[in-house]
Amino acid sequence: MNRITILLILSIALTAVANPVFDLVENFAGARDIFIEFELSMHVKNNGQYQESSMKGDLAIKNLEDFYLLIKEPSVISQLSFAYISRTKRLYFSYPGYLDMENIDIPITNFFEILQSVLKLLQTPVVITKFEGDTVTIAPSALVVGRSADPVIFKMQIKDGLIKEFTITNKNQDEYIKIKIDRISLNSNVDEYFHFAR
Repeated sequence: MNRITILLILSIALTAVANPVFDLVENFAGARDIFIEFELSMHVKNNGQYQESSMKGDLAIKNLEDFYLLIKEPSVISQLSFAYISRTKRLYFSYPGYLDMENIDIPITNFFEILQSVLKLLQTPVVITKFEGDTVTIAPSALVVGRSADPVIFKMQIKDGLIKEFTITNKNQDEYIKIKIDRISLNSNVDEYFHFAR
């Protein structure tokens, strides 16, 4: 093996080790039950004026098929929860003293197919991926920017192999949707969040 080959292998290995996305993928590989405490904030333009809104909640994912969402804030809808059971195709709505159910087919498999398509897209010249410390920025390339009025930019902050913050913003960064992850637990026991959905 010549020196150039050895240097090439070492540079690829160092890039892989330094890439926080690899740590993220490694942590999530095989995780099927996930619990997340999050804060969502939005600063978007509507009819020419900026509007702000925020929400806090819990999200539980069971076997990558069933989903539970509890809204904690704002107080006006606090304790409102939703649970979707994919096997029975039922969506449960719950509020203290109230429970209702609706039959609905939410194509969960489509969500994962879209996620796989996004991961493939990241490997093409259509997007530019930048790594700055623990932040990954995914932005459209000049080819796409030239054809889009207001391209979307994604920023993901990763610490210790877990997502800490996810931001979607426009090119000027005057509008954004930000999701801050306060706590995330992989391979967590999430059965308690689906107790009413039988």
